[in-house]
Amino acid sequence: MALPKTVKTIAASLAAVGITAASIACGTTAAYASPADPTLVDTDLGALQGSADNGVRSWLGVPYAAPPVDELRWAAPEPAEPWEGVRQATEFGNVCAQGAAPMPGIPSTDEDCLYLNVYAPEKNADDLPVMVWFHGGGNTYGAAEQYDPSRLVTEGDAVVVTVNYRQGLFGSMSHPALDEDGETTSGNYGLQDQQAAMRWVKDNAESFGGDAGNVTIFGESGGGYDVCAHLAAESSAGLFDKAIVQSAPCGSDWAPSREEAQARDIAIADSLCPEAEDVEACLRGLSPEQLNAATAGLFEVQPAVGGPVMPVATADAIASGDVNEVPVLIGINRDENQLMTAGVEMLTGHEMTDEEYAPALVDQFGADAEAIAAEYPLSDYDHPAKALAAVQTDADWAADTATTVDALAGQVPTYAYELSVSGTPYFTFAEAPAWEMDAFHMVDVAFLFDTTIFEDRSAEVEPLADLMVKSWTTFARTGDPDGRGRWHEAEGGCGFRQLTVEGARNVDFTAEHRLEFWESLNA
Repeated sequence: MALPKTVKTIAASLAAVGITAASIACGTTAAYASPADPTLVDTDLGALQGSADNGVRSWLGVPYAAPPVDELRWAAPEPAEPWEGVRQATEFGNVCAQGAAPMPGIPSTDEDCLYLNVYAPEKNADDLPVMVWFHGGGNTYGAAEQYDPSRLVTEGDAVVVTVNYRQGLFGSMSHPALDEDGETTSGNYGLQDQQAAMRWVKDNAESFGGDAGNVTIFGESGGGYDVCAHLAAESSAGLFDKAIVQSAPCGSDWAPSREEAQARDIAIADSLCPEAEDVEACLRGLSPEQLNAATAGLFEVQPAVGGPVMPVATADAIASGDVNEVPVLIGINRDENQLMTAGVEMLTGHEMTDEEYAPALVDQFGADAEAIAAEYPLSDYDHPAKALAAVQTDADWAADTATTVDALAGQVPTYAYELSVSGTPYFTFAEAPAWEMDAFHMVDVAFLFDTTIFEDRSAEVEPLADLMVKSWTTFARTGDPDGRGRWHEAEGGCGFRQLTVEGARNVDFTAEHRLEFWESLNA
């Protein structure tokens, strides 16, 4: 893992190239022109001193925008201030404000949090593909520091940037009092942060050996949906050259409408500022703790449709062909909803029984429950929670992914995948369910990153990690996840590749997820 060095080690390395503490304090600029220290680089805002470990150079806690505090709370990000001399970049920046949650986040009350981290191969190189990661967490929880991309860097020979962006109500508050000059501007602040990070990457990639003309954005779950938004955003055009969407069907109804978001946030404002004559002033005066507490009563706070980044829903933009023309790699995990059925067990302490399967189908699907039970009989599964997860995955994830792939494939080079594996690592912060989980929602990040969120991978599944790292970085480099043409572009629901421990193979996604059955129910 690429970890920051101690102050003593940094001082020693600086001394080795003739850089004294006094010269740094005086803002000497000759220091970072020396090739003797490959962790010393120049950016458009000033010089950065990083560190190196296990074949990875890293620069942590790099500001890409001004702190969104005071009058900049709920405002588009402003440029960061340049600095004099050499800035130490060996510790992560503040985690964006967020409350505690059962899913992996890092509780924080810091609004000064618009920092990114850059990781590059230890050897000097030029024109490496650049990959910009937007973490998951429903745009409400999580932080860049939870994802160490060292394997993408060393095995994939890529520059990887991980980004903090505003979470929850700080990033997606949609209230008329926050709109500017009579225009709808509120609700997309986190997406605007990501755009600012992409502009920083375009301006500075070459300093780290990256190719500013070959930038891939990628994200999972909430971060994947953000990639969908940038695919459809005219204001994001030219900021990236390829896109990877993990467990985030762009064609689904994932972002609230402006009306839904405003109703939610007006109710929050009414509860927090019940007597306020100036609602905007009251909202801006609230403490981070108060806003975190308000967020805790919500499941997720996603960006709102409407506004400068997402003027229309991504599903509508894609269906109408109004997308940025870049290659796309998109897919899901085969057993996405096992996370949700396991989560119910984790939160309630109750293990689902066979007798509860049919009532659960009735609760969700009503009159279609009997037909669904016949299509997904309990006898096909080793646990009722896995049967219910299969139903929900096919209905809620696979169908929307196939629709998204069909729509994208007619417009841009589109490659589709399904992650298929058993014996996956589980979270480090929660007790695993009584039944073995498979390719559940979010577990794909355990195969791309080193992260304390998950237990270590077993030797049996390690080949899948190798395959994913190779496929993702090859796509970032060439626009083709295989590099040899064996991944065919998706057309008409075909072309899905199943990623397994045995390698990548073609899969009939329609049959695998019984999409014709679900289409018949909706006919």
